[in-house]
Amino acid sequence: MPTNTGLEEIIKNYGELTQFIFHKNDVIFKENDLPAGLYCIESGSVKIHKNEPMDQERILHLATAGEILGLHSVVNNHPYTNSATAIAETRVSFISANDFMELINSNNTYKLLVMKSLCSRIDSMEDHIVRISEKMSDERFADTLLVLVEKYGLNKTKDLNIHLSIDELASYTCTSKSYMKKIITEFTHRGLISFSSGNIKILNLPLLRNTAMLNSKLTIH
Repeated sequence: MPTNTGLEEIIKNYGELTQFIFHKNDVIFKENDLPAGLYCIESGSVKIHKNEPMDQERILHLATAGEILGLHSVVNNHPYTNSATAIAETRVSFISANDFMELINSNNTYKLLVMKSLCSRIDSMEDHIVRISEKMSDERFADTLLVLVEKYGLNKTKDLNIHLSIDELASYTCTSKSYMKKIITEFTHRGLISFSSGNIKILNLPLLRNTAMLNSKLTIH
């Protein structure tokens, strides 16, 4: 779900915006770079990730239309704390850091919207951390798929409207690549999903929900 809390509309109504189109795997900004400005996603999908040793990455968040990238770094005037990379063709509106700060300083209501947007993003990150820390790997994967269904939706053939590689799924669920392959194979055999070249088809949504809730039920009883 979008987390801009109205801030995106304020930015859209600002006159000095630049439009960019990023293709799959294009880097929008890199961790430790100085923030040039904010990117408002008009369409597409972006992964927010941190670099880890051995050229690994940890996906922290998957952003889609209606979300704003780079807000924390621009407001606090420090380098980006993570990287943003398009995982599908993505169209964004860009506002420079100076123009954005002038905009929000012109109206106290805008400052409140910034605070709400930052809090909303923190809530989203915390929810993700809780989900991956309290469940077993297969339950985390099932829960992640449900989140993706809610956020991106399914097309007429029950395919998720987002393509993710095994590496990206493993990173987002804090699972090793080898174990993610095992889970995908298990889910395929159980008739929950089918997976092919990043395309995920949801075959049995009720059973997927039951799998995601398994650990909670065991804990309650």
